[in-house]
Amino acid sequence: MTAEMNSFLTAELAADFKQFLATDYGLHLYAHQEHRFKQAIYKTCQAFAEIAPGQLLAKLKADPLCPERRLLLQHITVDESYFFRDENQHDFLKNDFLPRLIAQKRAQSDKHIRIWSAGCATGQEIYSIAILLQELLSDFSSWQLHLIASDINHHSLQRAMKGEYSQWEIRSNNDLISNSSYFTALENGRYQLNEALKKQVKFFFLNLAEDIFPSLMNQTCHLDLILCRNVFIYLQPQIVEQTCARFAQALRPGGLLLLSATDPLNLSTPLLIAKQHKDVFYFERLDEHAGFNSATDNHLALESPVILPAAEQPPPLSPQNRQIADFSVARSNILASLANNQWQEVLALSEQALINNPANPDLAQFKAKALVNLGLLDQAKIACEESIKLNDLDPHSYLLYGLILLQLNLYDEAEKAFRQTIFLNYDFMEAHYQLGQVLLYKGQQKQAIKAIKNALHLAEQGDKQRPVHNVITLTYSGFAEAIKNELSVLGVKQ
Repeated sequence: MTAEMNSFLTAELAADFKQFLATDYGLHLYAHQEHRFKQAIYKTCQAFAEIAPGQLLAKLKADPLCPERRLLLQHITVDESYFFRDENQHDFLKNDFLPRLIAQKRAQSDKHIRIWSAGCATGQEIYSIAILLQELLSDFSSWQLHLIASDINHHSLQRAMKGEYSQWEIRSNNDLISNSSYFTALENGRYQLNEALKKQVKFFFLNLAEDIFPSLMNQTCHLDLILCRNVFIYLQPQIVEQTCARFAQALRPGGLLLLSATDPLNLSTPLLIAKQHKDVFYFERLDEHAGFNSATDNHLALESPVILPAAEQPPPLSPQNRQIADFSVARSNILASLANNQWQEVLALSEQALINNPANPDLAQFKAKALVNLGLLDQAKIACEESIKLNDLDPHSYLLYGLILLQLNLYDEAEKAFRQTIFLNYDFMEAHYQLGQVLLYKGQQKQAIKAIKNALHLAEQGDKQRPVHNVITLTYSGFAEAIKNELSVLGVKQ
């Protein structure tokens, strides 16, 4: 078959395929991956009526959601993994980082842990983290765990969601097999992960080459730990750089990025500092606001009025008009900071403006949005409730409230908030999508798919260039594509 593969794919076509994979997914193929690359194209062509490579490439470029794309990515990406892979990193997480994180959270009366496995393959990595946390937390049931995992391989994500593994995939720790609280032996010689652990994790499609994170919409913000192991070795250098910059923004100050030993460790992301613990290298997110003081930092102050010569002074504004002018300036400054994800600045500006405008629902909403992006979920919940109290007809406040409740694992309350958003504005596409996410968490897949399909319909009917609420870099057109990918992962035929 090797000779046949080499003859059916010309050097020019091979270069075009590589350019396509680099442009759309940031993939970089090295010489030792050449055979797998050609084999992936050959198998995909054979699976679809033996179409020619040129026809396949044309289809891939024309339709971002075609089944040929999914199959090609399935063949070209590596999905082999196993539980507790890399003993040194496992020991570091179990005996150092996670105990320190848990102690810090307890000291702050904060029982929320947020972890993302980016490039999760078939899910063993994030499930290993769930098992570790269950073993480390004596009061496990009282903690709110936010465990998410993403990949570009639909087949891998479907396998991860199923949670069924061979003994070989659990080979690093056979005690897991004998522990019935984690796995149940199946008749086919495989092992099924228990439902309680499976429900701890949310799997979703995400292309790291796209600028769609960090975001409240996919819950990739203010994370304690990002695992991205054996992923960067397959990405273009510029995509690695861009991804690291986004990872830095997605981490809370003090949060960790953990790569594999084979990934590049010479990163130059300003907010990430390289550290070492024994044989484990990792990156820690710096706090660029260390020593931050909202009362003294000049760049956070509201714009001061221009002092004109006495002869040119305008008539003094009434107290009401002065308040309107102050709010107008504050809102402009806040929106500028929002656009740049400068959440400390948004918080400081909102709180400062609220002194003179305590009954302004928009300022309370801005404050809530800043707090949730800073990981202060309980405070964000209170601020958002204040915004709703001041204006109970604003669907945006209910959407934000639902997102906060979702991250607090308060699913019933989150469902009510998203349904209220839809009641106030049925065309609020993002609310339908988030309602679907809540219903998935609650195990109501049929209703969830209906809500997600409603979101897809609205995204396709709306302005294709309209930015998605809370993800200004993502348009309705791009979000429709993302929704279709998610429906595919859920096994929905389109």
